[in-house]
Amino acid sequence: MAQKREKLMDTFNHLLDIVVQSPHRQMALATIIDVTGSAYRKEGATMLIFEDGSKVGMLSAGCLEEDVAERAKKVIDSGEAYTIKYDTSAEDDFSWGRGAGCNGVITILIEPVKGTLLSNLIKAKKFLDRKKTVTRVIQLSRDFEILDDFFVMEDELAKGSEWNLDEPRLSNFVTGFGYHNKADAPFLATVLHPYRIIDAPILKTGLYYDNKTDTHYFIHRLSPRPRLIVFGAGEDARPVVSLAARTGFNVTVADWRPALCTEEFFPEAARLVTGSSEQIWRKISLTREDFALVMTHQFQKDQTLIEGILQNGPLTYLGVLGPADRTARLLKGARKPEWLRSPAGFSIGAQGPEEIAVSIVAEMIAMLREKETGR
Repeated sequence: MAQKREKLMDTFNHLLDIVVQSPHRQMALATIIDVTGSAYRKEGATMLIFEDGSKVGMLSAGCLEEDVAERAKKVIDSGEAYTIKYDTSAEDDFSWGRGAGCNGVITILIEPVKGTLLSNLIKAKKFLDRKKTVTRVIQLSRDFEILDDFFVMEDELAKGSEWNLDEPRLSNFVTGFGYHNKADAPFLATVLHPYRIIDAPILKTGLYYDNKTDTHYFIHRLSPRPRLIVFGAGEDARPVVSLAARTGFNVTVADWRPALCTEEFFPEAARLVTGSSEQIWRKISLTREDFALVMTHQFQKDQTLIEGILQNGPLTYLGVLGPADRTARLLKGARKPEWLRSPAGFSIGAQGPEEIAVSIVAEMIAMLREKETGR
């Protein structure tokens, strides 16, 4: 049996896997909470640092990690969180930018992973594994000391169209802004919008200042791993599956040929499904959050699969390999939905399986980011 290779991209979900696997190790969590100007990574980027100095994740192009790791050791020893700002705007070799001229100021929060934070991270992973969204809310003083910190779990908060404010910290969050009820709390409404509690603009991950309390709030949106179902286990599917898995997708490969749909050929796939189209649909249930790619290269099978996907849609993304006129014939005159992309992938003049995989995964990432930011 082929051994699964380690992902190159350390997403927050991947860091949570490590936290759950190593709950007794001493570690610190470093999070970018604010970026002014430009930077290699944006708000919400995270890195785990262990007591021996080893690290998982990146906060920059390599300029800041060593210093953050040294400070993280002190955080682990003291048990107290610490916030630091790095100015990477200078272009000389003596600055934090190491001559890169990134022209940004980055604020990083370093926290010891223990006690309540550790238990909340473990709980958050359980919700994310169940495809539930989690939002972390950290209240910070003007000097960036943590005043309050809690996680809003989707199932625990949304009760139909009503709010459940029995949890004391959530109630304090409302009244902490000086508001008496939900109708008077527009900031809170934007925080909780993804849970369908109130109609308000989505507040993306970032640092926000509330002048009513003279405090900052760092809002960290934690999304489940996006799921990609690749229909077709041909040789050209391998680089797509590998790159998608390494950029944070949970990948399922489905095919009617057991000899091709194997862990040997797809070591980074989370799941392999074999069988006829009817058997595959009994094993796979699609959701609005899913990404799918049809690439069996057999017209009748592609047509059957697309019919099944359209019946179970909409999805976030459906990519179909091949020219647009072939897809039109696959649809048999039916209107092409907006979420179906054909030919799949950005038009970059890709040649060969690897370049085509880059164009497809880039298009999926663009769709994912567009969804996350509400654009």
